[in-house]
Amino acid sequence: MSAYIFDKLRELEEKNAYPLHTPGHKRNIRFMPYDFRLYDYTETEGTDNLHIPEGIIADAQKALAELIGADSSYISVNGGTGGMMASVLACCEPGDNVLVASNCHKSVYNGLIMAGVNPIYISPQITEEGLCGGISIRDIFRAFESYDIKAMIITSPTYEGFTCDVRTIADIVHKHNSILIVDECHGAHFIFSDVFPASAISQGADVVVNSWHKTLPCLNQSAVLSIKGGRIDESRIKEAMSMINTTSPSYPIMASVDHARELLSKDKNLFSSYIQILKEARHELAHCKTLKLVNDSIKGQCHIADVDISKFTIMVRTELTGVELGKLLLDKYNIRIELAGLHHIVALTTVADDSKGIKKFVKAITELDKKYERKFIERIPLSAAPVSIPKMTPRDVWFSKRETVGYEDAIGRIAASSVIPYPPGIPLIPMGQIITKESIETIRQLKAAGISVIGAENGSITIVQE
Repeated sequence: MSAYIFDKLRELEEKNAYPLHTPGHKRNIRFMPYDFRLYDYTETEGTDNLHIPEGIIADAQKALAELIGADSSYISVNGGTGGMMASVLACCEPGDNVLVASNCHKSVYNGLIMAGVNPIYISPQITEEGLCGGISIRDIFRAFESYDIKAMIITSPTYEGFTCDVRTIADIVHKHNSILIVDECHGAHFIFSDVFPASAISQGADVVVNSWHKTLPCLNQSAVLSIKGGRIDESRIKEAMSMINTTSPSYPIMASVDHARELLSKDKNLFSSYIQILKEARHELAHCKTLKLVNDSIKGQCHIADVDISKFTIMVRTELTGVELGKLLLDKYNIRIELAGLHHIVALTTVADDSKGIKKFVKAITELDKKYERKFIERIPLSAAPVSIPKMTPRDVWFSKRETVGYEDAIGRIAASSVIPYPPGIPLIPMGQIITKESIETIRQLKAAGISVIGAENGSITIVQE
């Protein structure tokens, strides 16, 4: 017998691959100079209670709200997942129409099931490289003109660091007496420098969820939900967060959020030096032709408002796939990246990164760029209806009887789970939608090209029984 998880993690630690991925602390002792065993407490005298905070947790959450620029902020020990589910539960009622960006995280879809709402899906624009861009303002206008919408949920930034025009979207949403919920899980660091895109809270969003563990030096599962503007019933937010969070919250997780807030607020030089490293790295990577860095030139295209410079999104313009490039980086250079897709990779950096580690990545990319010849790579066109309504609500699908059938037998039936090509992560067939012959053909093309299609594994799809 083995301690399977422990032994594997110890093996990985011994290999010591440089981590250009989450969690954001990068195992850097400079940003986490404490032994977590010493801080693993429970609710006892002096430690407060996350569910009814009146002491140190209340003080920590107040300090977070002040830093973020929110009216109130709440720590989630269940990651951004818990925050997004709580947002839907707190802001919506069964039967409400909710406008949902189709590239939202699965936690949003789970929240739709729990809340029993009626989703209206709105698709982001797709770039020429096949990545998710922003949401079309015109499509948003049309949706609000056509439906009575209680809330809108968007993802900004995307995995690749692209943001929507949150300020304009917030204006439209509020003019229709609706609520804007933003999954800003990959943008917790935005508040620390004007070099990064503006935070969603500063642009008028009502509810924002940030995964501090992704881009700040915190333990996994560290997240913060913030509200602003007075359109949200705060008591409902508190109750929803209490429902989603465990009654035995991790004090090391909460402490890591509080420690990161205090450290990064005090030492302004940490981010200024980090940003300088990023600028120098991006300047060097800009010369690559085969492994092409996505830069600011993409702003304005496909409704992309801004680009997060902390993400190194590299388009692979040669016979290599992104997956193969990721493997090369790991095997040859001992660098582990965040994401490897068919035609691109994403390397995630944070303020806790070692400058030597980032330089090592830049050196690896520039070396490989010279090794491989640039070639035209044909992309599989991906498209989705700008606005669509599923045949069944996610909640009705969840409680229905299901069966798994082959692709051909699924045509004309209702999808019991979303079918999602990844990347870019937009559902080709949202849960509850009718499966078409065209969708099945696209699935075949995607899988033949090596793209992972979640929900269409082994030549079969789960459908609602008739």
